[in-house]
Amino acid sequence: MEGGAKIGESEAVVGGLPPNPPNPLATVAGSQPFRFVFVDGLRGLAALTIVVFHIWCYEPAPYPAFEDSHWIVNLAFRRMRVAVQVLLVISGFVVAYTLRKTWVSPREIFWFLGRRIVRLIPPYWVTIGVIILVDILCQRIWNLTSPFDGPLSLRRVSAHLTLMQDVLGHEALSAGIWTICIEMQFYVVAVLAWGVAQRIAPRPVTNEPRPSVWGLLAVFVPAAFASLFYWRPDEATSPYVIHFLWMFFLGMVTWWTLDRTVPTFIFVAIIAVGVVELRFSFEELRFQNEWWIYNTVALTTAVAIFAAGRLNRMQVWLNWRWLQYLGRISYSPYLIHFPVCHLIMSAGWKWFNETPSPVQADAILLASLLASILAAHFVYMFVETPANRWAANLKRIAETPASKEPTPHHLASGGAGEINSIGISSGTDTKTA
Repeated sequence: MEGGAKIGESEAVVGGLPPNPPNPLATVAGSQPFRFVFVDGLRGLAALTIVVFHIWCYEPAPYPAFEDSHWIVNLAFRRMRVAVQVLLVISGFVVAYTLRKTWVSPREIFWFLGRRIVRLIPPYWVTIGVIILVDILCQRIWNLTSPFDGPLSLRRVSAHLTLMQDVLGHEALSAGIWTICIEMQFYVVAVLAWGVAQRIAPRPVTNEPRPSVWGLLAVFVPAAFASLFYWRPDEATSPYVIHFLWMFFLGMVTWWTLDRTVPTFIFVAIIAVGVVELRFSFEELRFQNEWWIYNTVALTTAVAIFAAGRLNRMQVWLNWRWLQYLGRISYSPYLIHFPVCHLIMSAGWKWFNETPSPVQADAILLASLLASILAAHFVYMFVETPANRWAANLKRIAETPASKEPTPHHLASGGAGEINSIGISSGTDTKTA
């Protein structure tokens, strides 16, 4: 969930794409690094969509804005939660990019996960603190409703601080933060699986960290298809990454195809499997749940990123300044918006005696959106940006001389040009996604 996918300054070509057809993701050696602009735009759009969804769908009773709106508007806003699938696919894409030069060893696993913890946890902890503060303000000072259900306990807070709330069965303190738990699980699975693939099927090329295509498929495809056909429909698996592994895998295979690690026909075959499953799940479930919508959005996201790369539009599509700004700070609004919105909406409803008119309700919801973006900007500037710098420093520490010349027998640190790996976050290290 992080911000810009930035290419390392010293790289002449990303992932060794052949010059013909032209590599849409290449940059000239010595030039300024660039970001995956289209991916950043998708990330910003998805984060904004999720914020709007929570503002609209958690409008307090008597729901004047909702009831005064056209049914198509209501339907569209209530479906916006599917934007989470966009972020999961982006996360898989960026992690695959980040691992492309990584020789996996116990040391690299430590640094790989450590950098992500340093990057993601400070804004997350600040959000937990803000939620608790809002609860105190609402219940003990202003006589408003709490932003979460159930009592606040040390055990519940501790579970959230350690990303274990869903696994331990605690109800979430805020909307959306469950994905951070899933992201951290995915990082562990991704780096371990990449290491296994390196060992069971290395490429017959000296110092080539990318496994062979059959090694990747042997390790990742069975788990991805198990997620698609078995784990995903089972709600009991929702606290674990296996429930969402298919979405992450779509992003990973998209990058592998763009950098020619995986042939295009395999990407097409995997997308075709997803489409076939979509056809049968729609026939079986109809509108009983939203899984068919989730899978449609995930498949569309993967195909869109692939098309942007192959058509040399990665730096062109969605290159709008406001959207790129949202993409850069997207982790912060994703985290902080819910307590901010709850505070403003609860206070606004009380100001109008709990019965605002539709126009007044719309104004309150718009104020909640603007306040969320403003709060996110401050979190990004004063919490997330320093955390990104700390993670960048860890990366420099990890890049010892030995790690810059890895061999199949001496596995060390990842290569230059790492990008932040979380689908909804941002960053500007020398860095990340």
